[in-house]
Amino acid sequence: KCWDSLLSPLPNQYRSMVVTTGTGSGKTESFMVPLITDLAKKQNTQGLKAIFLYPLNALMEDQKEKLSKMIDASGSNLTFAVYNGASPETNDGERPEFYGRLDHELLYREEIRGQKWNEQTYRWENNGRIPDIILTNPTMLEYLLLRKADEKIIGVSQDSLSWIVIDETHTYNGAGADELAMLIRRVLNAFNKNAEDIHFATSSATV
Repeated sequence: KCWDSLLSPLPNQYRSMVVTTGTGSGKTESFMVPLITDLAKKQNTQGLKAIFLYPLNALMEDQKEKLSKMIDASGSNLTFAVYNGASPETNDGERPEFYGRLDHELLYREEIRGQKWNEQTYRWENNGRIPDIILTNPTMLEYLLLRKADEKIIGVSQDSLSWIVIDETHTYNGAGADELAMLIRRVLNAFNKNAEDIHFATSSATV
């Protein structure tokens, strides 16, 4: 049912959904499998394609291994990144350590901003690829809209963004829900999108 709701057979017809079911019953897979299937068809398009919003950093860490395995199973070259306050950022001339990161994961903020480490020059260069999927929280999404250093992420993604996933939907209520709604409106405006251009998928075991 989630697959049918999110992936319409009609061209340029986007659909959204809310999944409310118990813990451990497959909520994540219900939106992640259609999402990766859709993005795999657009894997050669440059730019950010999906934003995953989580209320807690621990939830991002919990989900990224599952995301990595699903991308691997799809046979695509999609990439993802966790973008939060703990995301490491290296300086020019400081060799980054890539040990321990997952397949398809971009780890450093330079990578998230479309740079690639050159082993010959020991410098970050502007010939990398912005991640297809970013896992973040509302505060860091706000920073992404405001920071000069992150302008490129939005600049090259205006034609590519097509998914916004909101996990643990029940955590946003009252004023917090109002703030999130306004933040999403600003995201749509920044990426030059209308709400009907985006697949919205939200989930909760509590609602």
